[in-house]
Amino acid sequence: MKVNFTKQICFTFLVAISAIWICSCDTKNQQAGEVEKPAVDSLSGPTTNVPNTSQSELLQTVLGKPGGDFRGVKFGDPISKIKELESFELFEDSTDHVGFTYETENFEAIDVMYYLDKNQLLNGIRIDVYLNDAASVKGLWTQFETYLSGKYVMDKKQGKVAFWKDKGGRMVKLEDVSKGKDFGLRLSIGTKGMKTMPM
Repeated sequence: MKVNFTKQICFTFLVAISAIWICSCDTKNQQAGEVEKPAVDSLSGPTTNVPNTSQSELLQTVLGKPGGDFRGVKFGDPISKIKELESFELFEDSTDHVGFTYETENFEAIDVMYYLDKNQLLNGIRIDVYLNDAASVKGLWTQFETYLSGKYVMDKKQGKVAFWKDKGGRMVKLEDVSKGKDFGLRLSIGTKGMKTMPM
């Protein structure tokens, strides 16, 4: 009777040790898994820190195809050529303007408005770039300023607005149009591009 009791204790002890050993291996596997794949805190909800597109990459997206006055088109081009060359999605088509839009993977947006004269020829451009934060505005402003100063003659800069002139005397205006939690830049080229509605 005593021998069976001792065997039972030894057996129970071995089972307990085995269970502890198996559990410790499982815990190590879980910890290793956590290192490779961080746990998500379900209470915190989605992150509000949306990363921004590289500012030089975003500038290239805004500028589009090389050549012409902007995105491959020239002032005086007919609406048919603008529609043919523009790669963004058409969202507005009127007798005096056409609008195209593009959204980056980081929820930044670019709207391009081409304004037309009475002969349906390009005579003004406005580009609105909607950004995620003030740092993005500052970074893209610097990129734009460098690019525009290389292409045009700097006219004046005051506060959140800078002006350039092209060889024909056409005005180019870059402005920080951020308000509150809405961040963005606007580039206007030509008189008609500057007389448009606010953002």
